[in-house]
Amino acid sequence: MQVKADALESTLRKSLHPIYIISGDDPLLMQESSDAIRSACKAAGYSERVVFDVDANFDWSQILAECNAISLFADRKIIEIRIPSAKVGKDGGAAVRDICSTLNDDNVILICTGKLERGSDKSAWYKAIDAAGVCVVLWPPRRHELPHWVRGRLQTAGFRASDDAVRLLCERVEGNLLAASQEIEKLRLLLEPGHIDAEAMTSVISDSARFSPYDVADRALEGNPSAAIRTLNGLRAEGVDAYPILWFVSEELRKLLKLAAHRAAGMPMDQAIRTERMFSKPHLESAIQRLGTRGLHQLLKRCSIIDRCIKGLEQGDPWVELQSLVLKTAQAGTRPR
Repeated sequence: MQVKADALESTLRKSLHPIYIISGDDPLLMQESSDAIRSACKAAGYSERVVFDVDANFDWSQILAECNAISLFADRKIIEIRIPSAKVGKDGGAAVRDICSTLNDDNVILICTGKLERGSDKSAWYKAIDAAGVCVVLWPPRRHELPHWVRGRLQTAGFRASDDAVRLLCERVEGNLLAASQEIEKLRLLLEPGHIDAEAMTSVISDSARFSPYDVADRALEGNPSAAIRTLNGLRAEGVDAYPILWFVSEELRKLLKLAAHRAAGMPMDQAIRTERMFSKPHLESAIQRLGTRGLHQLLKRCSIIDRCIKGLEQGDPWVELQSLVLKTAQAGTRPR
C-alpha cells in the first residue's frame, strides 16, 4: 500500500501493518514518519527494538535470524533496518523478499532508506513490501508549496500567520524543513498563541545567532573541537532536539567511510566524491587520514549507542554522549595542544 506522509498518522490509527518502508532524503520528514510508526508500535505492545545499520558489506542473514528468533522475554519487537544509501543490492533484495514471506504478529519491520533510485519501485523486493505492508515515499514540499506547508505547521503550533509573516519565514529557511521546524518551535516558546504578523515574526527570527546541525559535523570532521562544541551547545540552547544532530553527524561519518573505502581501493578523491554524489569539502581527505576506517567504525558504533539513549532504550544523557562523540571525532588522530 502506497501512503503519503500526511496520511501516515491516519493509516496507523486504523491498523498496524507488519512491514513499513520509508524513503526520502529530508531528515525532518524521515524522523517524524519513523517516530510515528515507532510510537504506534509501542502503543500496540511492541516494547523491544532491534536496529540494523546496512552498508555494502552487511550480512543480511542477521536480520533473517532476528525475524525468526523468539524473544527471551516473549516481547513483541520492532526490527528497524536503516539503509542510508538506499542501495539494497542483490542479497538485500532476496533477503527482503524472504522477510516479506515470513512475516508474523510478533514483529513489525521498519525499513528506513535514503531517496530510492528511479525504478526501485518496480523491483521485486519493493513490490513484496508494497503487497505485504506500507510504502511511504517522502517528498519535501516544492518551492511554491512551502508557504502552505509552513502555514500548516504554524497553525498546528497555535499561530494564525499573515501572508507576509509566512513569506518571511519561508525566505529565512529557504526550503530547509528542519530549520523551519526549529524556527516555529522558537516562536511557540517565545510568543503567545494567536495572530502573528510580519513584525512579530521578524522580531523573533531575524537577530538570533544561527547554528546548524551540518556545522557540528563539519567542525568536528575539520578537527576543530572548540568550534564543534560551541555549535553543539548553541543548538541545544536554541532548543534543537538531539536526534537530528546525531543524524547529521552519523550520516557524515557513513559518507566518509564510503569515501575511505574508495580511497583504499585506489580511487582518486574527486572521483570518489562524484561516485557517492557528495559535495566536495576541503576537510574530507584529512578527516579520512586522521580518523581511519577503524576509527570511523568505532564512532558509528557510538552513534548507535546515542540513538538508543535518545529513544530511552539505554541509560545515559544524550547531550553528554553527543558532546563526547563530537570531541572524539574532532580530536582523534590529533596531538594535544
